[in-house]
Amino acid sequence: MNSFTDIEAVRSILSKISFLGGISGAELDWMLSYFEPLSFKAGDVIAEKGGQSSHIYIIRSGRVELHLADENQDIRKREFTVGDHFGEVSMLSLINDTATFVALEDCECIAFSRKSLARLKAENLELFSRVLLNLARDLARKIQYSDDLMLRGPTDSE
Repeated sequence: MNSFTDIEAVRSILSKISFLGGISGAELDWMLSYFEPLSFKAGDVIAEKGGQSSHIYIIRSGRVELHLADENQDIRKREFTVGDHFGEVSMLSLINDTATFVALEDCECIAFSRKSLARLKAENLELFSRVLLNLARDLARKIQYSDDLMLRGPTDSE
């Protein structure tokens, strides 16, 4: 069982998450125990380049910044806000994080772990397949976003 105290608010957020698209209300209710609440303070590193990613994070409150860095540069690639999610690239690819995610302000997240994904596969293969297909679509959109950024180049607004 999860430890959410405000189930209706959690349902409301999860019902809008793209990787949970096409999942009925009853299925989402059944899946609530697969999610856990996590909190981060402003400045906390949520996931770090080179670290082992084990969760997809859905932002309930606060803002998170994505940084890409090497020994020569640190690029602020994107800011995530309420209703956005991140972490699926590293979690699904089983590659150590290739980016760093930092809380810009105090954040509340709903987390979906690699362990929960494996549990979903064991308990409901059809639902697992839909979630995985939705995650693949999300990743395709993120690749397109990155491609657009590279083609557009830096602008004064970024």
